[in-house]
Amino acid sequence: MQFQINEIYYGFKLLKEEKVEEAQSMARIFEHVKSGARLLHLENEDDNKLFSISFRTTPTDSTGVAHILEHSVLCGSRKFKAKDPFGDMAKSSLHTFLNAMTFTDKTMYPVGSRNNKDFMNLMDVYLDAVLHPRIYENHEILRQEGWRYELDENTNKLAYKGVVYSEMQGAMSSPEEVICSDIYRSLFPNTTYAFVSGGDPEVIPNLTQEDFEKFHSKFYHPSNSYIYLYGNQDLEACLKFINDEYLYEFDRIEIPSHIDDVKNFEGMIERTANYSISEDEDEENKAFLALNFAFEETRNGEAYLATKILYNMLIESSASPIKAALLKAGIGECIITRDDMNMDPTKEILFPIVAKNADATKKSEFINVIMNTLKDLVDKGLDKDQLKAAINTVEFDLREADPWRTANKGIEYNDWVLNSWIYDGDPLVHLKYEDILNKIKTALDNGYFEKFIEKNMVKNSHCSLVVLTPKKGLEDARNKALEKKLENYRSSLSEKEIKELMERNRKLKEAQVRVDTQEEKDTLPKLPIEEVDKKVEKIPQEVVKEQGITILKHHIPTNKIVYINLLFDAKVIEEKYIPYLGLLKDVLGELDTEKRGYSQLITEIYKTTGGITFENQVYTEKNNSQAYHPKFIVKSKVIAENISSLLELVNEIITTTKFDDLSRLKQIIQETKSKLQMKIINSGHEVAMNRVFAQTSCGRGYWEKISGATYYEFICNLEKSFDKSGKEVRSNLIKVYETIFNKNNLIISVVGEEKEVETVVTNINKVICNIKTEPTKLYNLEHKSKKNIEAIITASNVQYVVKGFNFADLGYEYSGKMRVLLNILDNEYLYPRVRLQGGAYGCYSDMNKDGNLAIFSYRDPNLTRTIDVYNQAYKFLEEVDFTKEDMEKFIIGSVGQLYKPLTPDRKGEKAVADYICNVTQEDIQRWRDELLSTANEDIRSYASMIKIGMNENYCCIVGNEGKIKENKTIFNKTSKLL
Repeated sequence: MQFQINEIYYGFKLLKEEKVEEAQSMARIFEHVKSGARLLHLENEDDNKLFSISFRTTPTDSTGVAHILEHSVLCGSRKFKAKDPFGDMAKSSLHTFLNAMTFTDKTMYPVGSRNNKDFMNLMDVYLDAVLHPRIYENHEILRQEGWRYELDENTNKLAYKGVVYSEMQGAMSSPEEVICSDIYRSLFPNTTYAFVSGGDPEVIPNLTQEDFEKFHSKFYHPSNSYIYLYGNQDLEACLKFINDEYLYEFDRIEIPSHIDDVKNFEGMIERTANYSISEDEDEENKAFLALNFAFEETRNGEAYLATKILYNMLIESSASPIKAALLKAGIGECIITRDDMNMDPTKEILFPIVAKNADATKKSEFINVIMNTLKDLVDKGLDKDQLKAAINTVEFDLREADPWRTANKGIEYNDWVLNSWIYDGDPLVHLKYEDILNKIKTALDNGYFEKFIEKNMVKNSHCSLVVLTPKKGLEDARNKALEKKLENYRSSLSEKEIKELMERNRKLKEAQVRVDTQEEKDTLPKLPIEEVDKKVEKIPQEVVKEQGITILKHHIPTNKIVYINLLFDAKVIEEKYIPYLGLLKDVLGELDTEKRGYSQLITEIYKTTGGITFENQVYTEKNNSQAYHPKFIVKSKVIAENISSLLELVNEIITTTKFDDLSRLKQIIQETKSKLQMKIINSGHEVAMNRVFAQTSCGRGYWEKISGATYYEFICNLEKSFDKSGKEVRSNLIKVYETIFNKNNLIISVVGEEKEVETVVTNINKVICNIKTEPTKLYNLEHKSKKNIEAIITASNVQYVVKGFNFADLGYEYSGKMRVLLNILDNEYLYPRVRLQGGAYGCYSDMNKDGNLAIFSYRDPNLTRTIDVYNQAYKFLEEVDFTKEDMEKFIIGSVGQLYKPLTPDRKGEKAVADYICNVTQEDIQRWRDELLSTANEDIRSYASMIKIGMNENYCCIVGNEGKIKENKTIFNKTSKLL
């Protein structure tokens, strides 16, 4: 259909239409005449369609109302009467993306699918949820998703429970999250950014039902909405549906969601705050120091892109002159980034420079080092090669537009669009980066970035210093104050009021596990089982031998980017040196080579390529937890014209790296420790799962030594003793380095278009020359299984509770039917009991084809209660008796979860993994057939497997010290990591 400017289509007036080459899309900007809703359509050939509706939400307190509302509107609506339409679509659709996100100043509801009918269903559910939620008549939704009082009948004590309350207790346990909030407050006082939009756990219980409803009625109106459509869909049908089903009933109104500007400061302001550490932790050098600048507006495309480039060069790059100056001055162990702090965009551009594990008394020196470095860069000029490397890095990211490698460009473009649109700017400005990028490139020699730094940093008075210092016992003091507050409230209640509270909670718990009636289920949109493709996709892979090396060629369209992975057999490493493989991953590319210093090396890598990174991977075979294949992988990507240069750089790193700079080695070890600390706090479930599976599986035992809690302890010990044992560390690293890079058992994977793949193959000598060829001894890790119920104490306020086992060891074989089992277990059993009733942020099951299966909770206020739920799961499975229609939903959802679209490089990685693990196309098709034929009796047959597996008692809890000590009798092993 041809669209005309200023014409109206189903209530939408077309304001602008233009081709956006960078996104390979035709962009159309509409306004809904009656309601005032804005709509952007990006039409292209991508079959992975995306819809989102977003609202500018600007809270005026830290009750987390925006965040709680994001959770709550998806708990039933006018049209969809089920108690949890979001969960129903998660378990029964072919979605490629299904989520909702709260930012500092907006709330976003995106959904994606490759199936047209599924896409329209998801759009329907989301529009009804945000515009007509049941929060007004069902006041239990706020109590479930936000906060409520719960009385423990055993202790007679009150506690706060609620999904968001638990989530934010976990989030605010991270000092990185705390300092992020303080940076916002310091630069934008008296604005919405001065509050924690996610919710401060100390303030969340101040949220009332009245204020909750007011926030929705104020902000969730089409006049305050930003609707986005992406991909290959029928635009006319979408416009008609959105208008006829929803927007026609709304009139345009004024929404007071404007974000106030802050008057420029006359000089730097300082803000101080504390974060908690335990009584036995050392406070020395544990502070965070942050120097922060705010300038320009985020909707300014040129300033926004220039900042991304500078931030990459000055903060993210290991070759950063600021990082080098701070480390040389002995200020902090590492520099953390915006991503480390989960920092959102704001109306004005933010440029934070944050040192972690610093001495707070050096704050003046911290400022001076940074400002002197910036002035020096302005006066003497920036290193042009470093700038080119930063530009190339940012350009690669822009062209791939898929930072999480999920084959979901639509969601990434949605973010870019909102980073201007939400601030009343042109929604296309960040998509149309080509001209700006070319302007910046041509201005390199004219002092462009030097002037940018001088204006926006050196001479910018709108800046702040945030100092976050550790404080022993802070969390304990807060908990005692909370306990006293709740005790006082408990004392103020009459017996009648207590009984009413308990009765209300009892009814809520019953409602949370209640099965929807058939009438309620029938209100939800359905996808016929016939819409599911019965055949699995075959990833192209050609296996060839070249000079005794196995080369896996994957001819896949990649827009001229080539992905090259070298997989070296790690079984050549003796058991005592296995942890050094983890360290080798962290140091390679960060040290000098015989040809150049590490700063020059990093600059050359990113100036010439899309990156060279290092990774450990342990591949395990189907139905055999003891058959494992550890690989040390060199990963790289490059545009076709630079293939030769990339191969030479890889060879330089793997054959000529120098390990003699002990001070640099120590810096990297300190940075590694810091990154692992953040991972443990934010992803405690992964730490606990690794620990459990290390007891059941040889392959996971290996992984634990190079990536899990064991590796973290190894790094901590290296750092602690490095001044004495640095030479030994260097010697061990060299031994591993000289052993691992060997042509024997080397696999090279190449993903790209045919011409580019052949170019790599014909130039293969450039990467493998000078590496060893002589046979080496292979070692097998001796698996020492010991059943532990283990507790790992961290600085978190919540728990990550994991139980697992290996079903292959129990005599079961992997089947596609198990995927439906997990879908049912997650959504019908764990979700209502651990998340809704228990107040955990999430609870899921995880499984690998080697037999490892685990159940884990995420940001969970409970411990033994959650374990009890896991242990009783088999009883639920014994009674499973779903209708044919329900089973079809679970099957469809399982297909959707398992077979999401993959980026070209991820397709190559999957094909490589299947090759190494001896998984055939016939296996993959058989598992799909098994999944599609799953019946009630199949699910019931797994009840005994779950019962026996839970009784094996492989268990690990990562979490709060007080909670773990309170339940110390159940553990036979306890340790402290943070």
